[in-house]
Amino acid sequence: MTSATPLNGAQVMPLNPFELESDSVTSLRVFEVNGYATPQWSPGARLKGSWIELPSAGGVGWRAGLTIQGGHKRWKWEGTADHWRVAGVHESDWNEAWQWGVWDGMGYAWNPNGADIAIARVTGSVSYQVSPSVALDLGKNQHHWGKGWRSLWHDRQAAALPYARLSANAGKVHYTHLIGSTMHLGVGSPPALPPNGRNNPGTYTTKKRAWMASHVVDVELGRGWNAGLFGAVTWLHADSGYSHRFEPAYALPFIAFRPTEYAIGSADNALIGASLEWIPRFAKKQVLIYGQLLFDEMVVSELLSSDGWWANKWSVLGSIQWRSSNEHWFVVLEASGVRPYTYSHASSSQSWTHQNQPLAHPGGSNFVEGRFHVQWKNNKWSWHTGAVYMRKGIDESSELGMEPSASVGSNPLLSYTTRPEEYGIDWIYDGNGLVGDAGIQNVARLWMDLGYALPQLGGQEAFVRGMMRKESGAQADQAWWRLEVGIRVNRVFEERNW
Repeated sequence: MTSATPLNGAQVMPLNPFELESDSVTSLRVFEVNGYATPQWSPGARLKGSWIELPSAGGVGWRAGLTIQGGHKRWKWEGTADHWRVAGVHESDWNEAWQWGVWDGMGYAWNPNGADIAIARVTGSVSYQVSPSVALDLGKNQHHWGKGWRSLWHDRQAAALPYARLSANAGKVHYTHLIGSTMHLGVGSPPALPPNGRNNPGTYTTKKRAWMASHVVDVELGRGWNAGLFGAVTWLHADSGYSHRFEPAYALPFIAFRPTEYAIGSADNALIGASLEWIPRFAKKQVLIYGQLLFDEMVVSELLSSDGWWANKWSVLGSIQWRSSNEHWFVVLEASGVRPYTYSHASSSQSWTHQNQPLAHPGGSNFVEGRFHVQWKNNKWSWHTGAVYMRKGIDESSELGMEPSASVGSNPLLSYTTRPEEYGIDWIYDGNGLVGDAGIQNVARLWMDLGYALPQLGGQEAFVRGMMRKESGAQADQAWWRLEVGIRVNRVFEERNW
């Protein structure tokens, strides 16, 4: 995960400490190893005749693993190897793990039985401090760029990304350049001969590698104002005439990606964005107001037109956050929206995704969302309540892993070439009756979480966590809840379905 004490301003995410998994090196010992095992339990009971039901049978799950960390002079290293058993998951999650062999951005997944999912994940990095203001690091981790609870650029709920990163801190100017290797999964064909019992998760999944590069510069403007500029590009690992394509130009720091794309004559997927932050002095620096913007395509005449051109692909986020002076309370009000077809491209391998998960906001595209979070903590106790309401356009239902014949732009994994029309595409797009059973879906999530620190177990904590989710709209209405109790090393992201 992104460190809570990062190398530069672009990686800073200090505002939701309960949810960040901090893997930062806190010790200067050359090598330190820690192990852990945490049990978790979810009850199982189906409430017939009620509007809520548990997703499945529940049961006992756990998380176990090892962490290593250390440092020597200018070098630092850290790593985590995790094994998860998530008990009694929702049917759609179980099917996702079976189809792709990965699950929900967490790691490699398989199905030990008809109700549970098992996950294996290895993350870590090695960093080198070139000078007091420049650092290099290499590894496989998750990233969060921006000060919002969610991000339109890199979001912490995305799958762990193999990457190399340059970070520079020049006082009031912070710069980050990141190069990553993405994986894109597709549906393959079963072999002509029987698999002889080796029909494991992900057996028939095709895997395509691609590349991405992104950078951001943050500038302190003074009087509590900060501004940022973001750029990114994705390109195919295998292109016409190239089987192992890497564009060296995108690895150059401070280069503008879109003009470079034109210069090398390659139809890559370039993104640009900006952010603005204000910490009012009159609020004693306890309030943060933050906005984030992203453009996937930008034709000014079409943006100013009311015709609803399909390639007006952009997204926006606004966040207001308050922290009490004693740092016991933290409150977030945030809204975001992403237009249809944003982050997608002609090829799914050029989309802003990794392991079939968005690299940015986990909602994908073609939605508007509002959220509210309240957190409280003291020395040992912590409490978190969150609520999210999303109104989202959804594509026609199809068999698992099979792409629908036409797309309304909700899933960045689907090619935008299957759009049903060129114009008339506004917030939120439902296909205007041209796309099967596509339509609008309303999704509401509510969760509460109570934790108690157990210092005698090396920073682990006992917890109780409950979550409810309700959906209604064009497709099947459903509502369910889940309760978990147990011990954990750190908090699972609150919006996952388990």
